[in-house]
Amino acid sequence: MQKFTKVAALALPVALLAAAPAAQAENSLEASFRVGLSLVDNDTTENDFRIQNFGSRLKWSGSNEIRSGLNGIAYLEFGFNPDNNSRGSSGVDRTRHAWAGVEGGFGQIKVGAQYASFYDTVSGKTDIAWWGSCWTQFECSRETAVLKYTGSSGPVKYTASIQGDAGDEGNDFADEIELGATFAAGPVSIGLATAIHADDGDDEGGTLVGAVAKGSFGGLGLGLGFQMADSDFAGTADDVTHVTFTGTFGNFYTVINQADGLPEDTGSFQTVGYTLNIGASSLMYFEAQSIDGGDNAGNNTILRATYKYDFGVL
Repeated sequence: MQKFTKVAALALPVALLAAAPAAQAENSLEASFRVGLSLVDNDTTENDFRIQNFGSRLKWSGSNEIRSGLNGIAYLEFGFNPDNNSRGSSGVDRTRHAWAGVEGGFGQIKVGAQYASFYDTVSGKTDIAWWGSCWTQFECSRETAVLKYTGSSGPVKYTASIQGDAGDEGNDFADEIELGATFAAGPVSIGLATAIHADDGDDEGGTLVGAVAKGSFGGLGLGLGFQMADSDFAGTADDVTHVTFTGTFGNFYTVINQADGLPEDTGSFQTVGYTLNIGASSLMYFEAQSIDGGDNAGNNTILRATYKYDFGVL
């Protein structure tokens, strides 16, 4: 019964898409090439100069009207690495997003590889730097098996998601459940979210709660996020807290992250950056990042200058 429920839940968007004949689809195909220079100085390597890829990607999106007020939607995004240019190598190195779903007056349902609800509500709100904004935050990565609902009621936007893992030890219906809500309080947008992770062998699971507030005051943008995890939500670490501060002014930005309770006391880094708009399809960004790697990893100082060029294919 448990397996049947899991299959039924994941099959819901597919069933809705198949319920009516397809209309003319609207599709777009784009690419974003991102290559840059970086200078890394740490406790073991001084002045390591690199020319590297910074998240180049291919993006495809589609929308198809199923019937009046109901659309089928899909999105694919694959990272590619120009360094993978040997014979027989495609250069595509990972799947960033791969989801399909439906949207209408009820909201939006998506299933597949995507960000889950905690990122949408809390972590993503302070993920403002071009590179590594939230490495030490919780739920900062895209997950491969997510069923997510997003809706709104008046000024409140709410979302819920479940994550599944076919290889988990407990074979739970939902390995993680996340709930979040966003609303405005004057000039400030506030997000509140929680996540519950099921037991998985040696990982006892646990609960995560988070809150974020963001606002703009006379051209100065400020953000403050707080996250707290109990038990083994963070893997082998217990009772971890995380605070993030962000600031923006024009094209300048800064992100300050501090996590307490991670192994070897890792989890502190600061980023300052500037975005230089060159034209309609290109820009450059410049970042300086300082990372406290804790007792084992040491400290890192990184300077990077990256060129980003976007072009549409279809």
